[in-house]
Amino acid sequence: MNQDKVAIWLKFVNLECDKLSFEILEPHGLTLTQYKVLKFLLINPQGTIRQVDIEEHFYISNPTVTRVLQNLEKKGMIERRSNPNDNRSKVICLTEQAKSMADLLYKLGDELEDRITGNLTQKDKQDLLRLLKKILSRKEID
Repeated sequence: MNQDKVAIWLKFVNLECDKLSFEILEPHGLTLTQYKVLKFLLINPQGTIRQVDIEEHFYISNPTVTRVLQNLEKKGMIERRSNPNDNRSKVICLTEQAKSMADLLYKLGDELEDRITGNLTQKDKQDLLRLLKKILSRKEID
């Protein structure tokens, strides 16, 4: 089997990211998807994010997001509130408990980034980021 294929190496990197994220997040009782959802809620104005926004942003199915939100709700990290702009939907809001973890969540993200890219120079990181964005340029990304 030819191991010099970009798709294979992207998969290897993805697996390594999953492994490292588990090591970093598990002691804090978080999965990678829960972490990403919490960070997404942190960087957006409180009370503006609906479940469908999470599904679309992360390309995750409705049942998966429902489970993630249910688990975060059980942990006391989020709550669902009536959407002031549309009574048919709910917005996802961080609880005070989750807001108090903001610094920790950013620190954990930095730790994951540092462990993944630790052997790269700043130029390497910039080049890699540019190339990854180029690969995804056929899709609409933020």
